[in-house]
Amino acid sequence: MRWTLLGAVTSLVVQVPYAAAMSRLLEPSDFGLVGLGIFMIRFVSYFAQGGLNSAVTQRAVLEARDVRAAVAFGIAMGVGVYAVAWAITPLAVQVVNGPPKLIAVCRGLGLTFVISAIGSTATGLLRRAMRYRTIALLEFGSYLFGYCGLGVTSAVMGCGVWSLVYASVAQCALMALGSCALAGHDLRPLFDLRAMKEVGLFGVKVSFVGFLEFLTLGGDNVLIGRYAGMEMLGYYNRAWLLAALPLHQVAMSLNKVLLPAFSSIQAQGARLKSAYTDSVAMTTLLFLPMGAVIAASSTNAIHVVLGADWAIAAHLVPPLAVVGTLNVITYFPAAVAEATGRVWQKAAIESLHLITLLAGAGVVMLSGAGILGLVTAVLVSRLVQHAAYIVWIGRVLPGSLRQLAIAYAQSSAVALVIWSAVTTVGHLTAGTVPALAALAAQLITAALLGVLVLVYGRTLTGMRVAHQRALIPSVLGSPRHPRKELTNAVHRKE
Repeated sequence: MRWTLLGAVTSLVVQVPYAAAMSRLLEPSDFGLVGLGIFMIRFVSYFAQGGLNSAVTQRAVLEARDVRAAVAFGIAMGVGVYAVAWAITPLAVQVVNGPPKLIAVCRGLGLTFVISAIGSTATGLLRRAMRYRTIALLEFGSYLFGYCGLGVTSAVMGCGVWSLVYASVAQCALMALGSCALAGHDLRPLFDLRAMKEVGLFGVKVSFVGFLEFLTLGGDNVLIGRYAGMEMLGYYNRAWLLAALPLHQVAMSLNKVLLPAFSSIQAQGARLKSAYTDSVAMTTLLFLPMGAVIAASSTNAIHVVLGADWAIAAHLVPPLAVVGTLNVITYFPAAVAEATGRVWQKAAIESLHLITLLAGAGVVMLSGAGILGLVTAVLVSRLVQHAAYIVWIGRVLPGSLRQLAIAYAQSSAVALVIWSAVTTVGHLTAGTVPALAALAAQLITAALLGVLVLVYGRTLTGMRVAHQRALIPSVLGSPRHPRKELTNAVHRKE
């Protein structure tokens, strides 16, 4: 968990100056075009990868024959699906009412899921072996040198929207090559239909659920791009970058750890329940306040990072910050479903999520509520999805709802206090100091309150769990009384 979070946070630190630079080198329509292109190629990317990453990780017994069959399955699915995608791209662009240039952009971005499909077996083996230090270094290196390095260089050279395409392909290629080199598995594909079927069956189920998740996560891009235009989609894309994407990336990083961890104890009900409730308690206490800070400082953050021309995006950040927070927390019950083989139950919840999103978007378009209405529809659909997972997890892990309710209540109270304080500082500094100084004051306020929670919040469930699992150094905890601690230890032993 430490290595995965470190990798996500480090990438986020690099991502902020990268976003600032690219937002000044490119036009909003460039980001809108690539955002819509990414949505379209992801329409088939889940099937191209065949869920091999999860299949290799979750499988109870994995032999050398299975690994070679997985390599063959990845090659076949990646190349085959890309060929189909190449052929249908012009029709797909017409469906979403995109410009002709989008065809070439989609075909270029499509190389990413071919490369990922070929390297997915190696990545799955690294996760199965819990080599998260290696994975974190690979992901950061590929992002820094592939995505940021090539992206900024191409933008400076005047490549325009293609700089974003080159960056995505380069990052994916570096990650796949590094994974294959470090996993040390047999790279020879075994085109045995029976072996490929055994490995790919679970992966196909995971791919189907991933496809449903993709429709809900990316459907907002299509709706906004089609009914609000590429420029407004560009504003939405940048708002998502600052509000929800950092939290979403951390959620994806956590999910990489959760699947192998929960899979290894899927038959131990009590231990699985403890791991799940503890994870949620720590996560809500960390990310609910973080989302509150993002929402409260959105105006100054947009002005400082993206510039004054992106002020429209500031109104979209607060609701998207809530969406991003829900994304993080939802990964935990979703990981339990996948780790325990309950893939179809997960599919049912994601279908409900998608139906709610489409229904909400329909109401918004009929009422003419605009982009803020569409963002609200995204938020409501995410709340429905989360509530469905909570009800479901209460049946799968009996007795967990009470612990979850306590964790949610405590974390929400902390987030509300921090949001109130940061918002107040923002109002006091508005128009009196430069945006950078105002943002700094807000972040310092949030940091000081975070330190207070860290030092004196030991009674909070999330903090107690973090200390028990040694995720926080004891020196940062609240002051202890040695004699009292010794007495408590004796009582626990008795």
